[in-house]
Amino acid sequence: MKHRILVLELDIRLFDAQSLKDKRKVKRRLVDKLKAAYNLSIAETEHLDKWQRIGLTVAYVAVDQGTAKDMADTLRGVVDGLLEGEGELLGADIDIL
Repeated sequence: MKHRILVLELDIRLFDAQSLKDKRKVKRRLVDKLKAAYNLSIAETEHLDKWQRIGLTVAYVAVDQGTAKDMADTLRGVVDGLLEGEGELLGADIDIL
């Protein structure tokens, strides 16, 4: 059995963030909820100095290619739902290794 690693890069735009503190609040809530619901590793890797953008990289170990693709679709939908009214998902780049 060959395991696969899903690497998902999320680009998020926040609507009403007026400071890095506002950005951190939204980012922390997103990261906490995703980690609580799924077994993920998450790091902020882009837009570190911009308060209206969040760039997250998510890593997930899957048992096969199909499971990795399903998890990518699930995570995009969950992030869209969690951002409701606060921001939007601009992009989600998927790599499966």
